[in-house]
Amino acid sequence: MAARGPGSRAGNSRFAQFKLVLLGESAVGKSSLVLRFVKDQFDDYRESTIGAAFLTQTISLDDSTTVKFEIWDTAGQERYKSLAPMYYRNANCAVVVYDITQASSLDKAKAWVKELQRQANENIIIALAGNKLDLVTEQPDKRAIPAADAEAYAREAGLLFFETSAKTSENVKELFTAIAKKLPLDQAGPRNPRSGPRAGVDLRPEAPGTQGAARVFGYKPVVANAGRQWHAAKVGRAVSGGLRGFSDAKKPTIDDSNPVVLPGSASDATSEPLPVGAVATSPSSRLATTPSTTATPIASATIPADSVPLTPPSPSKVQAAPPTSAGPPPSSIPPPPAPKPKRRIRRFFFTLFILGALGFGGGVYYSRINDNFHDFFTEFVPFGEEAVLYLEEQEFRRKFPRAANRNPARPRDSGEQVRIPSQSGVSWKVSDATKPEEKKPAEILQNPSEAKTPKQAKAVESVKKDPPAPAPAPKAPEPQVAAKATPVAQESPKSTAFKAPEVDEPSRFPPALTHIDPINIKDAKEPLVQDLVKIINDIITVVNADNSNAKFSATIEKAKSELAKVGGKIQVLKDASLKDAESKVVASHEEFDRAAKELVRRLEGEMQGQELRWKEEFESERQKIQQSYEQKLKAEVDRANEVNEQRLKNQLLEQAVKMKEQFIAEVKARVEEEREGRLGKLSDLSNTVTELEKLTTDWNSVIDTNLKTQHLHVAVEAVRANLEKSQVPRPFTKELAALKEIASDDPVVNAAIASINPISYQRGIPSSAQLIDRFRRVATEVRKASLLPEEAGVASHASSYVLSKLLFKKNGLATGDDVESILTRTETFLEEGDLDAAAREMNGLNGWAKTLSRDWLGEVRKVLEVQQALDVIATEARLQSLKVE
Repeated sequence: MAARGPGSRAGNSRFAQFKLVLLGESAVGKSSLVLRFVKDQFDDYRESTIGAAFLTQTISLDDSTTVKFEIWDTAGQERYKSLAPMYYRNANCAVVVYDITQASSLDKAKAWVKELQRQANENIIIALAGNKLDLVTEQPDKRAIPAADAEAYAREAGLLFFETSAKTSENVKELFTAIAKKLPLDQAGPRNPRSGPRAGVDLRPEAPGTQGAARVFGYKPVVANAGRQWHAAKVGRAVSGGLRGFSDAKKPTIDDSNPVVLPGSASDATSEPLPVGAVATSPSSRLATTPSTTATPIASATIPADSVPLTPPSPSKVQAAPPTSAGPPPSSIPPPPAPKPKRRIRRFFFTLFILGALGFGGGVYYSRINDNFHDFFTEFVPFGEEAVLYLEEQEFRRKFPRAANRNPARPRDSGEQVRIPSQSGVSWKVSDATKPEEKKPAEILQNPSEAKTPKQAKAVESVKKDPPAPAPAPKAPEPQVAAKATPVAQESPKSTAFKAPEVDEPSRFPPALTHIDPINIKDAKEPLVQDLVKIINDIITVVNADNSNAKFSATIEKAKSELAKVGGKIQVLKDASLKDAESKVVASHEEFDRAAKELVRRLEGEMQGQELRWKEEFESERQKIQQSYEQKLKAEVDRANEVNEQRLKNQLLEQAVKMKEQFIAEVKARVEEEREGRLGKLSDLSNTVTELEKLTTDWNSVIDTNLKTQHLHVAVEAVRANLEKSQVPRPFTKELAALKEIASDDPVVNAAIASINPISYQRGIPSSAQLIDRFRRVATEVRKASLLPEEAGVASHASSYVLSKLLFKKNGLATGDDVESILTRTETFLEEGDLDAAAREMNGLNGWAKTLSRDWLGEVRKVLEVQQALDVIATEARLQSLKVE
């Protein structure tokens, strides 16, 4: 659908369409911001945007202005930066988003602003939006970018500045409303990159002071783009082009107290009578009469003999019967038929023309359904924009047939010369503004409206009502018409003769000629009152022309007073109804405002209460889970300690028993030896005690090593349990820190922990189910781009998208290096739980397929790194336990 400027719809409503692009670093909340603006939703675990996303939203600035945004949400990853110029090209406005909790995101936003100011449209409106305001509201110490610094930069660069929150919807609508208000609503939207205006019809009324040049969606007249319009659109507007009028001709109104004067009748430069004929008082009457009938007197209505058209020659005789002369007989053997030309070139061009016409027609039809195809079709296909615009214009006229006739086109100057005869009574001099009663008797002939007799008035009215039809061409001129017309204009008006007094009668003055003034009612704007005023003024004109003022003056004065009363009553009724309506509207507005405020207050209270309840429930659930986890962990640790202590006690008892037996035996031997020699026996006893102390020390070290190994096993199992039980990625920094503290002296464990990416234990890693779910979504996008070359364009993307729907899906461990086989093997390995083999298969992709799957490979790599580190730590713990035993 083509973007329309203001006034393109019916009535006084305005509609504008603009292209808006969102730019910024990854994970700053661009997609969440758009989702909140378009659908008023928020997703805590929203996936990263791949490439770009397209959405539309319409907002109303006021009752008569509507703005539609075509929003392109671009991906913030570095690998998609090369695609950004394709999306912000021809954009009317842009929103650069940064995270107020990350200082580096503002530097990236500044780089985007510089790139837009350097490469984008020079009139682009740029807004700087600091997102995640809700985090700063809850914890003010998380703010990394002061609002004053960002606002100072926006003011210096000439940008709009807002701090928003996609989660709480704070300042989201205000941001887009401010952009819409700053956009020029009198220009076309993002689909009109050309400097010239589009062809079409502007239904807006012309502003005062224009010379009749219609303007359509721009600043140039339609005449400048007449070559781009279709010929079918010109047929309906070609009738009014031959009508000519005067720009300084002022239409008579009821507020004008001067009597109605025909053009040229009040001029002092001529004494010739007016031509008899119909006077063009409206464009329709002008169009119905020819120039010769409106400007030629009766004397010139006859056609001279030399101007009579000649009789057309008789048509040549057509032979209807076959010729009588007998020609030579035809040959008995007919000649061989001429070989039919193959006409391959003609068929080729005809087929090409048919296919092109069908393709062009299908493109025009589909461009009215799909907005993306509309942009491509109108920009790259010749005459595509004109065809789409013509069909939209026809559809608009079909839906709103009255809108095209609401502001009829003004008559245009056709350039034809109009000749005014010298005897027509029209002069270049301006008539005097003297009152009719102050004119000289010699000037009465120049104002026939005052000097007409009743017969002449009836004759003029009959001529106005029934204009004479053009007579057929006579053979000889008829000068009698001019002879009859002259005495009519020279007749003196009939009036009552004044009889002079006799000698014996007293002197008396002749009666003064008075004229009835036309009626003039102030503020007579009602059509009914205007019609009555016009009728009475016509009657007054006729009475003044007939010099019957004395007879009808009282009646006309009474009619004037009654008409003034009627106008006053109508005005009083209108004022009363207007006041009543205004009071009702004010009352309705007040009631609506009260209801709206009450509703807003009630909703805010309910939302606050619900938020508090949710927070309490969340805290209670979190405490319950923490307590249950701590109880389980404490129970496991106590049980393990009890088992180890009991085993050690048993071992100590066994050792004690053995040592006691040995000691008894040794004592017996010592006693026997002592009997032989007490000194030798005492030395042996001392050595035995020393060995016993050494043995006890060794057993203590063995017990300590066993305890450390058991603690290491417990810590590893705690990390694995945390990763396996989490439904969403959760950080396991505490568990990993406990594991590192337990094995602080083991270099193997420290190296394994150091090999884990910090992002993995800070943000968490996805589970196997999440990896499989994301792989299936990524596989869908990879299949769409499976047939793309490395340097693919728009057409290649479209063809790959279409052809990918025709590929057969494989199952199991399919053989081959194509994209479908790799995806099938990867899915099989994922279902079997072999993440390493699945990652190796996906790493074998190339081109666009590998680019699209790079994020998924990164997530799998993090999971494999964590699993490998945990396996190494568990193996080291087993080795330590084996060394002890």
